[in-house]
Amino acid sequence: MRSIRTARDGLTAALALASAAFFGAPLGCDEALFAPLPSAGADAPRRGGTLHLASAYDIRNLDPAGPADGLAVQAVQLLFAGIVDYDEEGRLVADLADHWEVEDGGRTYRFVLRQGVRMHDGQEVTADDVKRSAERALHPSTPNPSASSYEDLLGFAAFTTKGAEHLDGVVVEGPYVVSFRLAEPDAAFLPRLAMQTLRPVCRSAGDRYVDTWLPCGAGPFKLESGDWQRGTSLRVVRHEGYFRPGLPYLDAVEWTFNMQLFAQRFRFEDGELDLLHEQTQADAARFLADPRWKSHSAVGADTEVWGESMNTRMPPFDNVEVRRAVAAAIDREHYAMLKPANMTPLTQLLPRSVPGYDPTFEGQRHDYTAALEHMRKAGFPYDPAHGGHGWPKPIPYLLTDNSVTAYTAQILQQDLAHIGLSIELRLVSWPALLAITSRPGAVAMSPQGWGLDYLDPSNFFDPLFSTSALAAESSTNKAFYSNRNYDVLVTRAHRELNPALRDALYRQANEILCDEAPWAFAYGTHRFDVHQPYVRGYKPHPVWQVDVSRVWLDRATTGLQQRLSIWRTR
Repeated sequence: MRSIRTARDGLTAALALASAAFFGAPLGCDEALFAPLPSAGADAPRRGGTLHLASAYDIRNLDPAGPADGLAVQAVQLLFAGIVDYDEEGRLVADLADHWEVEDGGRTYRFVLRQGVRMHDGQEVTADDVKRSAERALHPSTPNPSASSYEDLLGFAAFTTKGAEHLDGVVVEGPYVVSFRLAEPDAAFLPRLAMQTLRPVCRSAGDRYVDTWLPCGAGPFKLESGDWQRGTSLRVVRHEGYFRPGLPYLDAVEWTFNMQLFAQRFRFEDGELDLLHEQTQADAARFLADPRWKSHSAVGADTEVWGESMNTRMPPFDNVEVRRAVAAAIDREHYAMLKPANMTPLTQLLPRSVPGYDPTFEGQRHDYTAALEHMRKAGFPYDPAHGGHGWPKPIPYLLTDNSVTAYTAQILQQDLAHIGLSIELRLVSWPALLAITSRPGAVAMSPQGWGLDYLDPSNFFDPLFSTSALAAESSTNKAFYSNRNYDVLVTRAHRELNPALRDALYRQANEILCDEAPWAFAYGTHRFDVHQPYVRGYKPHPVWQVDVSRVWLDRATTGLQQRLSIWRTR
């Protein structure tokens, strides 16, 4: 035991150095930031300009009905308007709908649409478009990872598994009136409807999903042919027919993909990027400490959960005691030390800013002695003094090198070695990681995260661990976990309209997850944004990662003048 403690003490000491070395400038270098670029000081919003963003990642889909990831949602939010949406304060409001009514004890939601709303192709949005888009999104041929979120719609099973031609639960009652009818009340139906999945798409999308369709909706921006260069960049331009008068202000929004974090910071300081959404830990600390940037930066809420996903249908993780051993072996404080400005230790499913999070709930915890006992119960005892036994084979672990998981994986590798589990790190691209881990039997273990789609605990409980979320392709339940008692609790929580009783049901479901450990929950994350002063009207959105639909640009200088200004204030 002494040798294990010594190794852990050394790791703790080394992590502070590793954080700087992995994520920041050379050690001992107090690198100064450039001064913010000035705003022209205009009093009122004005139109024009392109907002430039970047990411270390890439996107694989822009269809609201298809497989999604956190980065793609940023663009999909701008391309497609929803029947309802969240405003800047996180309140659920009508969007394409003018208003709605709830009837039949919460089983019927009737929406009256705004008239005269135009899609990107000029066609008017009608109730028929809402029904067609919903059926397209939920059809069994569509690789929609969120389809199970709408299983309470009448006729869902008949439509998705028995070949019914239409979905009975979406009813056109007039040119601008459409109702959604549920078999049972669902406390989270409206929040789910605010997601992108069922957002109306242009008639060019047809009745069924195809990969070759040029995304077209009714959002504030539109995509033109050739403006999405996969793996490189995406540009969306103003939808001149947008139904909200005067919006958007920007001519265009442009993303550059696969850009390393240090390059993003340099381009941001140069004025080539206007808003910085991803930073190294060292750079985040610099921006937080620099009073010149204080009014142009913001820390968001904890809305993401990250953990080590274990495929419950593949050895050794088909043994619950092995999964419990992993959950007890992980020292979550070590994870959080890598990026303390963005990461907080997490021992349960719900992140701290999500409704239903309970700070008194213990969940999983680091306990090395318990981890060894779980390995013994699993039939793979490990002797830390002599390094004998444990699981006899290396366990493949897929990850990408463009994120913090490249470093948490190394901590995990050391923690699990101390209980007799050897993991073999295999680097793959971000799209490959998403695709491979979504297929059953493809990989035993991988880092996984899930961010907020809508403000309700079901956003996490349903897609990550429910049996209905399992799929042969694009499964969001990447642990391929199934537990009848868990499913019953989550289903009861859907029906329960009393908030206190609903929270109690989710707590029981959380207890099951923490005990059976399809994931070893590790940390929650929050965003830290920095924007140039000339980016006006921006603030972090409580749900959507980056919402720039009301942003406008007010540059004081451009081109060479801007660069000279930077160097003069260096």
